[in-house]
Amino acid sequence: MNPIDAIKELLKTFGKKRNYKDRSMKRVFQWKRYLEWDSLTHQERLSAKRLLLMPLAAYLVFTFINQYAFALIFIIFLYLAYKKFEKGKLTK
Repeated sequence: MNPIDAIKELLKTFGKKRNYKDRSMKRVFQWKRYLEWDSLTHQERLSAKRLLLMPLAAYLVFTFINQYAFALIFIIFLYLAYKKFEKGKLTK
């Protein structure tokens, strides 16, 4: 037995689990199942909605930030300036 085979056997012993139980695999890419909407469970419907609507939400957020970037930076600057100058004053 050469050293490479010995290392392979050693690594195989670490990978084996003694009490391995078969468990069902979670479906990740299930486009065909999404087309059969009535047969989906509640969790599968929720994950499908998230998968399909997330790019739309990201697009809306990015376009909003792209259009109003200067105004957002200006508002944040005004807020930080207000907090800095307001720090030393007394409040009741």
